[in-house]
Amino acid sequence: MRLTRLAGIAAWAVLFVAGLAAQSRPIAAWRAQHERQIVDELLELVAIPNVARAGNDADLRRNADRLEQLFARRGFTVEKTSGAGSPVVFARLDVPAARGTLTLYIHYDGQPVNPEEWTHCKPFAPCLYGPAGPIAADPARTAFDPEWRVYGRSVSDDKGPIVAVLNAVEALQATGGGPLWNLRVVLDGQEEAGSANFTRFAADRAADLRADLAVTLDGPRHPSGRPTLYFGVRGGAGLTLTVYGAATDLHSGNYGNWAPDPSMRLARLLASMKDDRGRVTIEHFYRDVVPLTEAERRAIAETPNVETQLRNDFLVALPERGEERLELKLNEPTLSILAMEAGGGLQAPARSAIPGSASARLEMRLVNGLNPATQTALVVEHVRKQGYFVIDGRGPTDLERRTHALIARVDRRTGSVAPRVPLDAPLPNALVKALADEGWPLVRAPTLGGSLPFAFFSERMPTVGFSMVNHDNNQHGPDENLRLRNLWEGIEMMAAIFTMPR
Repeated sequence: MRLTRLAGIAAWAVLFVAGLAAQSRPIAAWRAQHERQIVDELLELVAIPNVARAGNDADLRRNADRLEQLFARRGFTVEKTSGAGSPVVFARLDVPAARGTLTLYIHYDGQPVNPEEWTHCKPFAPCLYGPAGPIAADPARTAFDPEWRVYGRSVSDDKGPIVAVLNAVEALQATGGGPLWNLRVVLDGQEEAGSANFTRFAADRAADLRADLAVTLDGPRHPSGRPTLYFGVRGGAGLTLTVYGAATDLHSGNYGNWAPDPSMRLARLLASMKDDRGRVTIEHFYRDVVPLTEAERRAIAETPNVETQLRNDFLVALPERGEERLELKLNEPTLSILAMEAGGGLQAPARSAIPGSASARLEMRLVNGLNPATQTALVVEHVRKQGYFVIDGRGPTDLERRTHALIARVDRRTGSVAPRVPLDAPLPNALVKALADEGWPLVRAPTLGGSLPFAFFSERMPTVGFSMVNHDNNQHGPDENLRLRNLWEGIEMMAAIFTMPR
C-alpha cells in the first residue's frame, strides 16, 4: 500500500512539474488548454479520404474545402485552384511591421491504401492507441497523453504538420499578438502523384510564393528524436520491367522442365543488380553523385548514432552495409523493388500454371548530381548486358519471341532531380538558432530520404526543410501514425519559427 501511495505521489509530481514547465512556455500552456480542439481537428482532417489518383477529385476537393475553412478561421486569406485534379490551396497572412515573409510548402494528399492491411483502424477512420492498446473515444476528454498515437492515412505525412501550423498561429494570436513574419502557405494536393497542379500554380504565381525564406514541411525526424532540418531532398526515377516465357501460361505438369519460367528469370535478373552487401552493381550507377562537403560530413558526424536503435525498432539483424551510418547512405542513390507480380499474384486463386510473364516495379531514389533519364538508361543497359533483347513501352511481337530467347520490356517513368543547398545560408541558420534558443537540439541533414518539390523553392529563394513527426510513423504504409508528443512539440517549434529574429 505504501509503495502504491508513493507511486501515486511520484506520478502527481511529474504532472505538476510538467504543468509548471508548460506555464513557463505560453505556447505550451495554450496547447495544454486546447488539446481537445487540436486532436479533433486532426481526426476530422484525417477522416477525409485523400488518395491522389485519377477519379478521386471529389475527395481531394473536400480536403481543400476543409483546409480553406481551417486557415480562414485563423485570419488567412485563402484561395483554391479550379479545374481537373486536386486543388492547390494558397493561404496568406500579412502582419504589421513584418520581419519578412515565410513561405511554407506542405502537401495534403496521401499514398494509396489497402484497408485490409491496417491492424489498428481503417485508414480513414482514425483512432487513438496508447502503449497498452486502444484508447476509447471520449468526447469529454480534455487532456491527451503525449505518448498516445493517432493512426490514419496522412496523419504524419502531412496532415499532422498542417494542424501544427494552424494551431501555432492560433496560439501566437491568443498569447502574443500573432506571428512576426508574413506567412504564405501553399498546400499541394498531388505531391504523392507528381504535383502537376502545384507545378502549374507555382509557375503562374511565382511572385506570390516569393519569400525571404521557404520552409518545406515533410518527412520524419531523425531517429534520435531530435527535430530535423534538411537542406536537400532526393529525386526519383523508375521503371517497370517485364520478362517473358511462353506466349501463354502453361500447365506446370505438362510443360514443367520445358517452358521457361519468367519468374525465375526475373529473380536472377533483379539479383544481378545488387551484391550481397546491398551495393548496386549497375555500371556507373554512383558515377555522377556530388560528394558531401566537409561541412555536411561534419553535420552528420555531430548527429547521434542510431544504428543500434534502428535495428531494434525495425527488427533488422543485419542492415545493408551495416558498418556505414544511415545518414551517409541517405546521400547515395538507392535501387529498390517495390512490387513483383507473376501468375496473377499471391492474392489470386492458386493455379498450377507456369506464367507467361513476370514483372517488377523498380524505384530509384536519386541524390544531388544525378539525372533521372541517365540513371534509368543505366538500368536498361544493365538488362541488355545480361543478354536480354530490350523493347521499350510495348509487348514483343511473335517474330521477336521466336527469335530471342531472353526478352525484357521496360516501361520508363518520369523522374525528378535531387536539389541540395549549402548548410551555411544566413536565414536557414537564423531558424536553426531560433529553435536552439528555445531548447530544441537539432539534427542538420544534408538530404531528406524522401522527395518533394524542394527545387522549385531552392532555385528561387533561401530554402530549408523541417521535419517534426516521429521516425517510426509508417508513412506510405499500413498503420501510419503520429505520436502526440511530436504534434505538441511541432506546435511550439512552428511558433518559434514564426517569431524568430531576422
